[in-house]
Amino acid sequence: MALVCCLGVLVLTPDLVRADTAALPDQGYSPLQLTQTDVRYPLASLAHSSGFAPVLADQRLENAMTYAASQQTYSLEPDFKRHGSYWLYTEVTNDTANRKWVLHVSNFGFLRPRVLINGPDGQRIKTFQQDDSADINTIGRAVEVTLEPGESYSMVIELTAQEYGWYPYIALMSESRYQVWKTQMDFAFKPAIGIIIGMVLLGFLCWLVMADNTFFWGAFSSLVMLFYYLEHSSLPELFWQYDYQKNALFWLLISVNVLSLLAFAASFLQINRRSGWWYHVFVSVAVISVLVLVVGYFTSFITKSFLYAFNYTLLWTVILSSGVAKVCSEGRYYFIYIFGWLPMVLSTAQVILFVLLPARPVQEVMPSYKLIYVLYVQILHMMIHAVALIMRVKVMRQKKIEAEFISQAKSRFIAQSSHDLRQPLHTMRLFLQSLQPYVRSPEAQPIFAGLNKTHQQMNDSFSAIMDLSKLEAGVMKAEIKAVSLKDVFSRLHNDYQWLAKEKNLRFAIHPCSLTVLTDPLLLERMLRNLLSNAIKYTNEGRVVLGCRRRAQSVAIQVLDTGTGISHEDQTHIFDIYQRSAVEQDGVDGAGIGLSVVKHLSVLMDHPLELSSVVGSGSIFTALVPRATHATEAESQPHKRLPRVARLTQLTDEDDSIGGWLGKHNGSVQSFSSLATFYQSDMTFELLIGDAQLMMDESWSMAAKNRLAEQYVVACVCDSGTELPTGWVALSQPVLPTQLRALLNYAERRYQSQLNNTTPSPQENVAGRVSSHGAQSVLPMTLSESKT
Repeated sequence: MALVCCLGVLVLTPDLVRADTAALPDQGYSPLQLTQTDVRYPLASLAHSSGFAPVLADQRLENAMTYAASQQTYSLEPDFKRHGSYWLYTEVTNDTANRKWVLHVSNFGFLRPRVLINGPDGQRIKTFQQDDSADINTIGRAVEVTLEPGESYSMVIELTAQEYGWYPYIALMSESRYQVWKTQMDFAFKPAIGIIIGMVLLGFLCWLVMADNTFFWGAFSSLVMLFYYLEHSSLPELFWQYDYQKNALFWLLISVNVLSLLAFAASFLQINRRSGWWYHVFVSVAVISVLVLVVGYFTSFITKSFLYAFNYTLLWTVILSSGVAKVCSEGRYYFIYIFGWLPMVLSTAQVILFVLLPARPVQEVMPSYKLIYVLYVQILHMMIHAVALIMRVKVMRQKKIEAEFISQAKSRFIAQSSHDLRQPLHTMRLFLQSLQPYVRSPEAQPIFAGLNKTHQQMNDSFSAIMDLSKLEAGVMKAEIKAVSLKDVFSRLHNDYQWLAKEKNLRFAIHPCSLTVLTDPLLLERMLRNLLSNAIKYTNEGRVVLGCRRRAQSVAIQVLDTGTGISHEDQTHIFDIYQRSAVEQDGVDGAGIGLSVVKHLSVLMDHPLELSSVVGSGSIFTALVPRATHATEAESQPHKRLPRVARLTQLTDEDDSIGGWLGKHNGSVQSFSSLATFYQSDMTFELLIGDAQLMMDESWSMAAKNRLAEQYVVACVCDSGTELPTGWVALSQPVLPTQLRALLNYAERRYQSQLNNTTPSPQENVAGRVSSHGAQSVLPMTLSESKT
């Protein structure tokens, strides 16, 4: 900011009084001749006044003419530290035909200035106060005086201040000339205030829209600086009859300005805890600024002034040096940022020169328009920094776009190449399954178990990375619909009860019959990650899955009695590769699961809550919208169709089986091999494949047998083909009745799994394949499907 605030008091601006008022040699002064009405006549001049004579304690303005020392002159620099009041004697002669004149006194640091006018019609006193008919203009106060043409008058102007006051510009001018001069000053002063306020409001608006604190601190510091400038302007006199004394509120305003400027600089330069010693430098300056405010409260005016001079010098030194460091290491817009502080540097240099150089005697006090031009210096400062902010935002946005592009490209690459990356893991699993029958020695079995465990860990981590990559790349889309939590909880219970049993944990699911609006696959994946995490970090006790109503939502909760998560870790536990610092030893995983959970919750708009106590356990809560009765009623009549996986190398046009299934069942996903089917993240109830794909020799017979434990498996093959246990044979041509029977059976098997029951032997056709082929067996076994 331009013209440092504290430099506006005492010895810190060239317009402040600081010289002694010792009497000068007897020079005398001549009366002022008023010969024109379009000229401002300065009265604070050694040529036409006595200078400022000190007023003793027992002297009164009413008797000032009796105290005047004949032709004695004094300095034009009153020292208010030595004397509280001064009188300036002058004589004027009106040689014009105008009788209406205005006497003006600049600046507002004086307490109730007065003037005694002694003329042919006697003696009168006027006070430069708004409540005494004085006119308040931009840089001072004025009173109307009547001077008869051709008459001479003696005047005594009284100025009173506490310790210090501004250089007093005193002028006499005609009323018409005063009105023109006043209008010119208002035309420069008032628009400047409007421009600054407009830019401040724009800064606050940018802060609200862009959520960038730099705009807030820039606008706030500019507003505080404006308040400082207006503090010694005409506005406080106009609105509050302010006495312009430098009380505690004034010094608080200066300290707030220092701290706001420091905050703006730190925010612009992105100074934070990771900035090294620059962070400590900025914090130190802030602490010093607060100490200056506290200490200054108990010190004298002169001590306060020097304290704040030091404070501001330290402030701009730190701001400029840190800006130079940024220019050297980063962008050019930091140079513009530094240039925006140039008015402060020039103002400080002006003060240093004023303090160090010897003072020259003043022969005449000229008008000072500092109250006006400092506002335009502030506008220049704000505009320069606005340009720097625009460039900064542009550069940061470009960096953000580049980072997002790189991240999305990486995520897309991983998501699209998941098949190639997963294939080695799948091959490793096949080799392990093939090797298992040959591992018989007691020494080899632990090693083989370790290989299996390592493979499972690699597969889980890879799956989590794939999920996260797909989420970040935007590949996954949520398909929201009414879903019964009973079905979801049942599947999770079947899958995780054995995992919990291996760790001797109690795994319980509280029955829940509520229906929610969600994506069933993504919700189940999210809950699987939470359950896996709970079991992983729980060594004893229990893991519980349940739900409860909460207003219009359903709170699905996963509770564990594990190690818990500290308050510090809770703030970033959902970040990728983040794990709780509590008892991590011996816990497998890379810290990706909870990041996937967070992404899934955002994708489905299911807010997450976390409550955890170290040593007691954690509760993860997902808030899912509850389905309305109308939605539930719509979903009830429609029977859920089984999800079908089709293994074939035929095109969609040539695949009659896939065409019929797609027409009558809808949910059909094609795969080109058992490997790609296994790698899929989708859930299926029915698998129908062609023989050349289903009988892939890279799969062991044991692995093929286990397929029937998870799915209804049907193979389109020649009659008499030997199939793994549990597979159903379909010989060409496959009839629609056979496909309908398979769909019905897959649906009944799915429902029985939900209800924890087993289909009756009459319904279970898996493994009952006749040597005559499925063409004669299936219609007889599932005769109700012929229709």
